[in-house]
Amino acid sequence: MVPVTTMEEVPVLSERERAELRAGLEQARVQVAAGQAVDHDSQTFKDRLIGIFRVAKRRP
Repeated sequence: MVPVTTMEEVPVLSERERAELRAGLEQARVQVAAGQAVDHDSQTFKDRLIGIFRVAKRRP
């Protein structure tokens, strides 16, 4: 048997996108450190992802 691998193109973040991601992660770290984190809720997370997916499908 031989393992099968695939090649996929993965977009690389631009400098602006990278800066926004880092800023968001730092903001989240500060909120967690300050005790302002929100517990994970599976249903809310699922609903949010489905909503994002549906909006993305409607855009041309």
